[in-house]
This record gives sequence, structure tokens and C-alpha cells, in this order.
Amino acid sequence: MSEPARPSDTGPASDTGPAPGTGPAPDPVSGTGPVSGTGAASGTGYASGAGIGDAPDAEADCVVAGGGPGGMMLAYLLARGGARVTLLESHGDFNRRFRGDTLAPGVLDYLHTLGLAEEMLAELPHATADTFRWHVGDRVYTLVDYRRASDRHPYYALIPQARFLPYLAGRAAAYPGFRLLMRARVSELLRDEAGRVTGVRHTGPGGPREVRARLVVAADGRNSKLRTLGGFTARELGASLDILWFAVPRLPGDPALSGLQLFSVPGATLAVLDQDTQWQLGYNIPAGSFGAMRERGTAPIVEAFTGQLPWLRERLAALTDVNQLSLLPVRITDVDSWYRPGILLIGDAAHVISPVGGNGINFAIADAAEAANRLLPVLLDPSSSPELLDAACRRVEEVRRPPVDREQRMQVRIERGARARLESRSAGLPLFFRLIDRFPALAVRSGRRSVAAIGMPSPGPEILREPVTGRTP
Repeated sequence: MSEPARPSDTGPASDTGPAPGTGPAPDPVSGTGPVSGTGAASGTGYASGAGIGDAPDAEADCVVAGGGPGGMMLAYLLARGGARVTLLESHGDFNRRFRGDTLAPGVLDYLHTLGLAEEMLAELPHATADTFRWHVGDRVYTLVDYRRASDRHPYYALIPQARFLPYLAGRAAAYPGFRLLMRARVSELLRDEAGRVTGVRHTGPGGPREVRARLVVAADGRNSKLRTLGGFTARELGASLDILWFAVPRLPGDPALSGLQLFSVPGATLAVLDQDTQWQLGYNIPAGSFGAMRERGTAPIVEAFTGQLPWLRERLAALTDVNQLSLLPVRITDVDSWYRPGILLIGDAAHVISPVGGNGINFAIADAAEAANRLLPVLLDPSSSPELLDAACRRVEEVRRPPVDREQRMQVRIERGARARLESRSAGLPLFFRLIDRFPALAVRSGRRSVAAIGMPSPGPEILREPVTGRTP
């Protein structure tokens, strides 16, 4: 699922923390904790170079702004490949609620190739979903079946970003070229006389600092500040739906659901996601109708969910105020270009993917994987020209834009139909979806196609080779 708009626009970091192993470990759920010296972090903790309070202006091969899934994955891959990378995250932790956390089978297979998947799934509490189901009255329709989408990981893994991001940061910290600065908020792009981006200026508790780099990567989300600073133009393709999110505890006796569930009721669609220790609940409404929903209060939402999930009645009684809800405006956005000389956009900064299908996080990770493959050969060659780096960025867009465009066109069609059903108060499914359920082979085909549509590449040789220094994953 895509995230409610808590922009990760980026700015300076925390003070230097204790050396690895000498201070309190970061919280494995929230990702909070000290930013420690360079070195490996255990468990789901993370580490980095000097904190911003003591860090002088720095140089790097690449600076990545935004420590979400795309930015974190790219920073990990570049550091693993031997590049010097500084990752700037504007917040003090990785505690992102109601954000994309559904890792697709192809992404899990990619992590397996990196030697991470089995360890991650063993260490981090998570749920799995091997089908996508839609409930209409007493009928349950299986619309997508992932059980043949991968031989190794035939399911989506639902891992909250508050666990996934610190885990990945901890693995990145094993490589000496990785540097993570928390609470580092970008305020300006640095440029040379020709206008080429040559780094960033960021501010925070330690005051203003600069990082000069051969390339800046904007991975700072749907409200990307770097996209604006870089002079890119975003265009909204669709704005048909909004989602109201909230969570309730998940108890041991709760029914086993597939992990990805939709329920239709007149005038609303309900989403239910298994989050291991809680249920993440979403209530779809037509875009722009939150004001009317605020006037009605929470009663219609509670009534809709208890009608479908009566076993949640007592827990839903705690939802009494609309201010307890997190509003996610569902937008589908593209950008005129993903790169300018010296700067590349990835993830939501380059394209906002709707929560339809829960694949925003997977497209961002695929962007990062493709970018690492293209950028590493250039970044590792100190004699390579800026023109070669621009060509690598151009190739990233050439490869990644077509699958993103296809996904977005499909989402625009689906969301327009969904809005029409909400406004007509129809609880029924379109004929096409009913046919998929009637013929299970179609659901299997849909699962394979939706996973393949992400376009996850294989890791390049620079990423897979034995690291010269650092811990082997």
C-alpha cells in the first residue's frame, strides 16, 4: 500500500552515537535508537558513519535523499557494490505507519539472490498472503493467486517498514562506503557553473552541512522536495479515491485471512491487511469526500466493518473520532523526466503508484535495483565522465518507465470504475472479476502477470561479487 502523505523530504542528522555494541540497540519495531559509528549492526538495528553533529562537509560517489524502501535499497546495493554512498533521512526513525509493506514474490526472490530473504523472514515477524480475495455478501472471490508466481516465495510478505527499513540499514552498515544520517533535511541542491547538480545542502540539529557527490538520487516520496528543487514537472493522472486507514490489535483467536482482503458494502470498499500484531483497516471513499465523512463521524465506518467482521466489534468500539483516522489521498502521478544532469528520481519521487495491488513499494525497489545495476559500473570508475553517468540515468528511465506507465494506466481504469461503484452504492463486482473467480486458472495467470509486471531485474555482477571488505551477507 502507498503511504499517507508524510513526506520524507530529508534534512541533517543526529549526533554521533556510541560505537557498535556499546550503547542501547535501536528499537526493532520503530527503528529508533542511536546512530553509531561505521560498522555492522546486529539484528534489526542500523549504524552509520559520524552523526551530523560532528560530521564535516563530506564527499560521496552518490547521495540518496530519502530512507524509504527505494532509497534504502539503492544505498544498500551501491555500498555493497563498493561505492561511497550517503543516505539522508529527514526523520529520526523509520516508524512509517500505513505505508507500503507488501513485498512481492519477485522482490523476495531478488532478496534471496542477495542472501537476505531467508534471514530477513526468519528474523522479522511478518504475515504472508498467497491470494487476493474480495468478499461480496456471503461470497468470497479469489481474484489473484500468487501460489505459482514463484517457486521459492509463492506469496506476498507483509513486513511493516518500521521493521524492514532498520533491517536493511543494518545490513548496509556492514560496508565501509555506507553512511546514514538521520534527521537530515535537504534544503538546497548544489550546482556547478554549468548548472549540473553536484550535491546537496542539508540542515538539522547540527546546523547546515553539505555533501558533494557525483550523483544525487531523489527517493524522498510523493511530495518530493528534491523533485521541486530540480525543476521537474509532475502531472496527476488520476485522483478518484481516498483511503482512511486505522489499525486494531490482532488477537490469537482471530480468524485466519489471506492477508490481502477487500470487502464490498454499499457505498464503500473495506481493506483488511494482516500486520502480524494488528489488523490494518482501510475504508475507501470517493476522492475529496472526507469533509462529508467528517460530518457523519465514525459510526458508518464502524458499522461497515462490524457488519463484515463482527469479531472486531469490541476493538472497533475504540474508534470514536475521525481524527483517529489517517487520510491517504490516492493519487497517480508521473513526471516529465526522471533525471537531469547530476540528479535521478526513483520511486514515488518519479511516479506515484496507487495502492491498487499494493505494489508501490515493489516498483520503488525495482527502480533501485535497476539504478544500482546501471550506476555502479560508472561510479566505480573514477575516470568516467559526467556524460556516462547521465547516460546511465537515462537508461534507468528507459527501462523502468514502460512497466510503470502500464501499471498506472491500468490503475487509472480500475480506480475510475471503483469510484463509480462507490457513488452508485453498488456492492457488486464487475463481470470481469467474477469470471476470474469462476476460472481459477485466470487467477493464477493474473498472479504471475502482476508479479512479472513489476519488472524486477537480476542483480548486476558488481553487487553479486564477493565484497573486498565488509561482512558477506
